[in-house]
Amino acid sequence: MRANRSSPAVAFWDQMQRGDWSADPYFTQPPDGDQIHNFAKLLAKIEYMGEYGVPASNTDINSLREGIWEFKHHHHRLAYFDTPGNGTFEPKGKIRDRANVDPDNQDDYWWYPRLDSVLRLTNAWSKQGQLAPPEEIDKALTIREEDVQHDR
Repeated sequence: MRANRSSPAVAFWDQMQRGDWSADPYFTQPPDGDQIHNFAKLLAKIEYMGEYGVPASNTDINSLREGIWEFKHHHHRLAYFDTPGNGTFEPKGKIRDRANVDPDNQDDYWWYPRLDSVLRLTNAWSKQGQLAPPEEIDKALTIREEDVQHDR
């Protein structure tokens, strides 16, 4: 949630579900069937993460910067972060060295940190290049700070 109580993630979510997210460069006349299909796929990936605490596939997510991650399906990206929900936040990025992993966490997803219990969605974009747009990551960082401040 932004300081002004808006939520870019909710706006994206609602528009994708209806198939009318016009910020998508591949958008066709509403309702865009591909968007509705991609919404369902993205939702399934998020639900899997909520159920099992890890992604269904290592291609479903990316670590971006400073504890911001992204869910991904096709060219759609949805940023998120974790929090205990009490007004605090500790950035957790991708674990790069398996030697630094808890011995009880040596499965296929050893590189995925143990996140706090609450995942919060921030903003979304359509991927068009190799890397996430820096301005979108900056926006996610700003939304995270505003959201955590709201919890305080």
